[in-house]
Amino acid sequence: MKKALCLIAAMTLVSTWASGVAGASASSATNLASMSAAQIVNLSLKNARAIGSCTDTSKGSAAGNTFGSTTVSGAVHAQESNYFNKATGRVILLKGRLFVKESAALLALQFTTSDPKWANRWISVPASNAAYVPLSSGLLFSTMLSQVRPAGPLRKSKVGTINGVRVVAISGSANSELGLTKSVATLFVSANAPFLPVELLTGGRSQGVPTSLTVTFSHWGERVVANVPGGAIPITSTDLR
Repeated sequence: MKKALCLIAAMTLVSTWASGVAGASASSATNLASMSAAQIVNLSLKNARAIGSCTDTSKGSAAGNTFGSTTVSGAVHAQESNYFNKATGRVILLKGRLFVKESAALLALQFTTSDPKWANRWISVPASNAAYVPLSSGLLFSTMLSQVRPAGPLRKSKVGTINGVRVVAISGSANSELGLTKSVATLFVSANAPFLPVELLTGGRSQGVPTSLTVTFSHWGERVVANVPGGAIPITSTDLR
């Protein structure tokens, strides 16, 4: 989940998501029942940090455009496949070394000057380059997780289900890491130990444009492997600016 592109449009906590779960035993959520919304979020993110890696899959829309990514995030390694409409790209972050491989349309979106000849070729981007921060934002596990916590006054729901998983919904606004205004955010936390994040719904305005984003989390604790791509071209050897 990157904070680049556009992010996120007005969504409210859907009142119907918990329908059909009446009669679910309260015992499965006993550990959460006496906790406040903020305490539940703290517990969930604390347990997530202890695990240290996961895969997040995002899907969003803004002003008629669709975008998204699948990111495997670890402590020092990360790799991502992303898209904007029909344009696609890949990003690898390996112990601070950043590599990108993107279609011409994505390069044109992210650089003020770009030549199509650099499309679909691995480009290495050093940390000193201005493109490094926007391209690497939210890739590593710690920075990805910092975008998940809802901000402002928080509310919690009763136990419901989402994608077959029993969850508690924590609703508030999107935190500042996502750069939104007039925002809302709902974090669905598993009702079963270790109470990890399951899905994040968030929305608001990015540069005045209504934007929406859904992020799902999976494959917690799996080993993250990333390799330096062969033949990567230093960005200083290109006209990408």
